[in-house]
Amino acid sequence: MVLNLLLMGEEVAISAESYINASQIGATLLAIPSFVPVTICTGYLAAWFSNLHNFRRRSLIERLFWSVPLSLAISTIAAYWIGRFISVTAASFFFLTCALGCIGVLLAERVQLRREGRSWNVGWHPHGTTVLVIGCAWVAIAILSLVDFNFHQHSYMTVAMYDHGARVSWIDAILRTGIPPVNPNYQFLRPSIQRNYYFWYVDCAVVSRLSNLPAFATLYASCVWSGIALASLFGLYLKYFLEVGDRLRRQFLICLFLLSVTGLDLLAVIWTTFFVHMPLPPNLEGWSSNAVLSWFNSLTWVPHHIASLLCCLLAFLLAWLAGRMNLGRAMITIVFSAAAMASAFGLSVYVAFAFFLLMVAWGAWQLIVERAPRSVGVLAAGGLAAGLMLTPYLWELTHTSSYLEGGGLFSFAVREMLPPNGLMATSFLRECAIHDPVTARNLANLILLVPGYVLEFGYFLVVFVIFLVPRWRGRTPLTPAHRVLLFFCIVMLPTTTFLRSSVLHNNDFGFRSVLFVQFALLLLASELLAAWGSGNRSGRPQEAASTPRWSTPKWLRGVSALTLLIGILCTICQAMMQRFALPMMEGAAARLHNPAPDRLSRTVYASVIGYGQLNRRISKDVVVQYNPALPNEFFRVINLAWINHQSVVESDREGCGSTLGGDARGCPIIAAALDAVFNGSSAEQALGACHEFGIQYLVATIDDPAWRNRSSWVWRLRPVVADQDFRALDCR
Repeated sequence: MVLNLLLMGEEVAISAESYINASQIGATLLAIPSFVPVTICTGYLAAWFSNLHNFRRRSLIERLFWSVPLSLAISTIAAYWIGRFISVTAASFFFLTCALGCIGVLLAERVQLRREGRSWNVGWHPHGTTVLVIGCAWVAIAILSLVDFNFHQHSYMTVAMYDHGARVSWIDAILRTGIPPVNPNYQFLRPSIQRNYYFWYVDCAVVSRLSNLPAFATLYASCVWSGIALASLFGLYLKYFLEVGDRLRRQFLICLFLLSVTGLDLLAVIWTTFFVHMPLPPNLEGWSSNAVLSWFNSLTWVPHHIASLLCCLLAFLLAWLAGRMNLGRAMITIVFSAAAMASAFGLSVYVAFAFFLLMVAWGAWQLIVERAPRSVGVLAAGGLAAGLMLTPYLWELTHTSSYLEGGGLFSFAVREMLPPNGLMATSFLRECAIHDPVTARNLANLILLVPGYVLEFGYFLVVFVIFLVPRWRGRTPLTPAHRVLLFFCIVMLPTTTFLRSSVLHNNDFGFRSVLFVQFALLLLASELLAAWGSGNRSGRPQEAASTPRWSTPKWLRGVSALTLLIGILCTICQAMMQRFALPMMEGAAARLHNPAPDRLSRTVYASVIGYGQLNRRISKDVVVQYNPALPNEFFRVINLAWINHQSVVESDREGCGSTLGGDARGCPIIAAALDAVFNGSSAEQALGACHEFGIQYLVATIDDPAWRNRSSWVWRLRPVVADQDFRALDCR
């Protein structure tokens, strides 16, 4: 009988795990089409009614390519304005109306085509099926790389959850508190407005409200859509910027292929692991403190930065094309460019600032060297209009208090990619470090700059050199578009090398500003591969005739092929490590008979189940607090992702979460009191702390010291949830 009960319990656990796995995957799959009103319909309607670049005469596929990036530009700023001055629910109704309007436009066009005896110009062939298969593969890879997997009462997160946990809480804060959202992770005396670039989470919150899907599902789906939008923008740049002509579809496939190529990180990890004997990093790019992130990493970790990049580059493309228009047609371009730049700033301040610096340099070049003022004028007018659109948001940023680690937003320092410790140990730099350690470290980083960029860019650095050296490209003249892309690289490489953000320890500006270099180099790489491939093809004579043939030395092609192969392997390894790094770490620890790492997956599983029960039993507007003193960052991430409520502090150190808004002076007071509570105080002391800081519910897990004290508040207050490893207590 006991055996039957045990087997029944195991079957129930397995059933629950299967349900959680299926629910996370299913919710994310449902969230992907739920984004269509935000990511397609608004741009489609805007382009249709303005007939942007003869939109109505284009094929349905090309309309889709225009609609996705244009929708991101328009939807993001529209969602912010409607959500801020009306409500998030009103914003969701706006997008629902856009979806219905889009359907109405398509139906009206269908009726018109039938009257004229014509059919849709779909634009599917050739390669439409191939692109669809690649798109489905991207959806599967993204979802499997992001969702948790549950097995034997353990839940295995991906490494990307390190960033996504906080972002899920931001989306939930927008759903609970509106726009501008309050900081969900810090509250001293009163709620504080969040001081951050949060526009992407407004889009996710609108979709969540529209579809009634959880915040994590819309965040994961937004990663999928950032990849789709990036591919769409590459298609637009190939046709309208590079003007590749008949080779458009083949070169578009090359661009999609190149998204799977990154630098030579695998070589650096092999060296540091087997020769320097450092532990294997959970993220392949973790060997460098200022890595040039792969496209896979950026798409699955920081989709908002990718979205900002797309909005900036869409504004540039529209301004570039406006240089060939009359003034009347250029006016609609100014409006769309303004929306794109306004959205870009709210999506990522760092990307938008890098774009501003780049456009200042490009504008000066156009005015002084190229003598082409019209595109510069359109972009400048759009920038001024974007500033007006952002007035409420700029007021928020300048009138919200927050805890900042640095004294300024930016500082000058040499980008550190390779660890400089070895060089710092040399006699010259050691002597220099005694008098000026900052200068000595910058000098060491400067010496390591070239090998660092060789490892970080890999194949794309070879492409850059080939385009720079006329002899290696067969002295083929560069087109104006090629010169612009090279100009982007030449301007942004020094910018991202010597300017860094100093608000946080991480160099966010360096991580994001280099995206412009990566985008430009990928387009140039597609040109190079198309040129090399044209010499080996016998079909499609028109396409072959339109493709320049570059005479590049065989040894350089060999180097390119080798770096290309390593770049693909690096991306594959990165995807595998992102998915399996944490389970592998637990398995390695188990073989060493170290039970501590096993706590993470067990705590994740207990927290998902426990918070799910708690959120169904309490109202949304209460304050819930977990233990702020946690073993590592991943334990903090668990709470941020699943709590779905306001908390008083995020942690007991480094401002307690006030970085995003709030009076940091309360941090040491709250942290000291809550640390005492979770170390095992009495029920009366816990109630006193709850009443003092406005907490309604306390959450304890089996890992907390108070759990092991049977006379503490964990076992004396009234439980709302009482599971084997998770308890939520009422302390009102």
